[in-house]
Amino acid sequence: MIRKLFFTFFLFGLFASSVYGQDSLAYKSKFQFRIMGGANIPIIKLTQGTPLDDLLLYNDYTYYWQLFSFSYFFSKHWGIEINLHGATSEGLAKRPNNFHESMKSEYSDKYYVHSFSTDYNYSENVLTGSVPRCYLSAVYRWETNKFYLYPKLSIGMTWITIDKNSVELKEKNSNNEYKVSFSSQKRINTYLTFAHSVSTGYKIFKWFYVNADVTLSYFKTNIEFKKDFQNLYTKESTLEYFDYKKDVLTLSLGIGLIFAL
Repeated sequence: MIRKLFFTFFLFGLFASSVYGQDSLAYKSKFQFRIMGGANIPIIKLTQGTPLDDLLLYNDYTYYWQLFSFSYFFSKHWGIEINLHGATSEGLAKRPNNFHESMKSEYSDKYYVHSFSTDYNYSENVLTGSVPRCYLSAVYRWETNKFYLYPKLSIGMTWITIDKNSVELKEKNSNNEYKVSFSSQKRINTYLTFAHSVSTGYKIFKWFYVNADVTLSYFKTNIEFKKDFQNLYTKESTLEYFDYKKDVLTLSLGIGLIFAL
């Protein structure tokens, strides 16, 4: 019996020494650079399904990519990360036309919609409707020689650009003309954003990893739109206000590569 126990503890000691040796060899990198892309899937949406959505250069369903991502590990298990995200959707380029069509649908019974203008030049913006976001993250690191897991807590900023659109109306069976304008107090709105994420993957080489990310992010908007219905002859105006005060919760799924030094 004593021999069996001794042999069992001896094997356990060999296994523990082997695991410790592998563990100590795993935590070699101090610097990491990432490239990644993925999809943003809304859990709580910002858009409301109204024509005002077409003034937001933001979509709840978007593709994202990391424009810059850098990590520094100052100890075996702890590090910090800085990254900058961009996100876009093909549907954003159609927003001005969608807005124009919605105005025609709303006013065509009484008016001719005979001009339209937008404040944002979509044709000259290569990253149409890009929604930038940046994070500063605290990273916990667990690694073996082949696999790794990095839970992260992040704080950052999200920027949303607001378009300014207007239409001119001519009243049917009349010479009266009107201008309907939509605007917000700020052209670019900035929101404090919180996120929790987990990165995991496989080490192909000691300096080259494949990576998968799951991120849950939250921010709260406070956007106020003003609608100005103005008689172009009398200059009289009727003002209405609409709020986008909403909690926005998004699940992001991404895949990419890590270069470790």
